[in-house]
Amino acid sequence: MDIYKEATGTLMHGHQTVGRTRRQLVDGKYDILKGVLLRAPGSSDPTPNTAVVWVGGKGVTADGGATGGMPLPPGESMFLPVDDPTQIYLVSTDDNQDIAWITV
Repeated sequence: MDIYKEATGTLMHGHQTVGRTRRQLVDGKYDILKGVLLRAPGSSDPTPNTAVVWVGGKGVTADGGATGGMPLPPGESMFLPVDDPTQIYLVSTDDNQDIAWITV
């Protein structure tokens, strides 16, 4: 029987503040096994977001059009099965929006 390790090498986490200018989630590579979990603070958090954060690739924009990416409303989370978090970009329609992230 083969048993494979299913745990990340190093648990990494942090926050990224984003506004109307597109921004990379992180600027360095991490040892990721499954992906990255993202969460936008909501009404039950001490400092909730006030606007949607759009998640996507390098060309993501803050709209629902073809380049709009995936909307992440306040209080919601999403998991992205990526091994390189530097490929994740964020943008919003309002300034000072927070995204909490943790590697899996």
